[in-house]
Amino acid sequence: MKCIYILFFALFLSLSCKKMDVAQPNFEVQLNKLQYKVNDTVRFNFSGSVENIVFYSGERGFRYANKDEVTIETGIPQLQFTTALAGVAQANSLKILVTKNLLGNTPENLLATSWTDISSQVTLASNSTSTVSGIVDLSPYAAEGTPFALAFKYAAIMSPTAAQPTWVVRAFSISNLFPDNSSVPLVTLATGPWTSYNFKNPAAAWTVSATELRMNGSAANTPDNEDWLVTGPLILKATKEVADFGLSIQNIAGRRLSNYDYIYKTPGVYKVTLVGFNNNIDANKAVVREVEITVIP
Repeated sequence: MKCIYILFFALFLSLSCKKMDVAQPNFEVQLNKLQYKVNDTVRFNFSGSVENIVFYSGERGFRYANKDEVTIETGIPQLQFTTALAGVAQANSLKILVTKNLLGNTPENLLATSWTDISSQVTLASNSTSTVSGIVDLSPYAAEGTPFALAFKYAAIMSPTAAQPTWVVRAFSISNLFPDNSSVPLVTLATGPWTSYNFKNPAAAWTVSATELRMNGSAANTPDNEDWLVTGPLILKATKEVADFGLSIQNIAGRRLSNYDYIYKTPGVYKVTLVGFNNNIDANKAVVREVEITVIP
């Protein structure tokens, strides 16, 4: 009896040490054509027998050639806001200035800093109607390791008959836009940080709230006024790690697909990759099928 137990145990060890075989996948992909229009349905037809299929569309973030790499993408810093104007307009009463070398946070440092006037790159209000600035690319001022700052400079002159203009800034943001169209905010109106500097007429100054930046103009016959509102120093450049990956469209537990439909939203030439594979705990066998398609507007 003891011998039987020994023989049974030996047989069990022999079977448990034997690796399970994996069948070589038989997997092919066909398309009816190789050129499509944006929003067309691209149908990938499958033949053969395979347990798992992973689909790489060839779009940014979904490219088979980059599946084992982590790339670093840098965002594009973008500025936008709205303005509204009350009272009699004065030429150049509001300017938007930027610097990539803020010297410090004292009035003397502010005036000693070299500023670039980007007012011509934005649309400012001409009346009380809220006016969208448009988007300004701040990349030229995003030098590595330099302290960027942005300033709203208000300058009004005395008029014996008219009040000085009032400016209101809302919906302010500086964000980093990444190639996948995701956006990461860097500064908003509510987060700042904002610092106010008064150079003329200390009775008037910028006010900051969670919803707006406001510079109230003084009454008629009031002395000249100059006030700055500065946000910074800031590091404009932002990066993020991106790894391309594929979409699992079939697995061993699901139903077997005879085709797969996909829609491209952007024109371009795409190298589409489908990986069919069979696997178990002991082995993995795969075949890679690639096809290049063109998507036109």
